[in-house]
Amino acid sequence: MEAEELRRRVRETLAGLSEGGGARETLQQVLDLVSEASGCDFVTRGFGRDFVVREGPLCERSAAGLILRHPNGAAQLACMCGAVVQGRTNPGLPIFTPGGSFWTNGTTELLREAPPGESVGIRPRNYCNEVGYESVALIPLRASEGILGLLQLNSRTPGRFTAEKMEEYEAVAREIATVAAGKVDEGEGRRLPG
Repeated sequence: MEAEELRRRVRETLAGLSEGGGARETLQQVLDLVSEASGCDFVTRGFGRDFVVREGPLCERSAAGLILRHPNGAAQLACMCGAVVQGRTNPGLPIFTPGGSFWTNGTTELLREAPPGESVGIRPRNYCNEVGYESVALIPLRASEGILGLLQLNSRTPGRFTAEKMEEYEAVAREIATVAAGKVDEGEGRRLPG
C-alpha cells in the first residue's frame, strides 16, 4: 500500500470516531491498516503472550518493587520504548528521526556495534532482539498535548524501514494521536481503552 493510500484509509477510518464510532474498534481497524502496510507486528497483534507480558510494563522498579521516579516525579520508563514516550531521543544520531522516533533495520548489528545504552544513555532490555526481531520502529503518538504513547512496529525481517517510510508512519501516528487526544478530551479526561 502506498503512503498516500495508507494515510487516506487511516483518515477515513478515524472519521468513524468523530461520528460516534467505538474507540476500541476504530483504533483496531487503524492498527490493522498499519500492520498490513508495514508487514510488521505491533501492539499485541503478532506478538506472543510471553512477549506482551514481559515487555508490557515500562516502569522501572527498585529491588523492592517500587516504581522509580525522576526528580520531577514522573515515572522512569524502561528501554527504548520509554525513551520515545518521554521524548528522550537524540535526532543527531542515525537511530532517531527528527520527529522523535527510534528505528533500526538490524537489532543484532546495532547492539553489537553501538549499544544504545552507550550512545544515548538508554538501558535497553534487548528482549525484542532476543526473540528475533531485527527491524524495530518506535513512533511517538504525538498530539498538541504531548506524547500520548507509541506505535511499535517489529519484524523478524531485516531492512523493513527507510527514512521515507518512517516519515510516513510518523504522519499516520500524528493523525491517530490527534483523534485520540480529542476523544480523551470529549471523554471527560478518561483515556481511550488500550
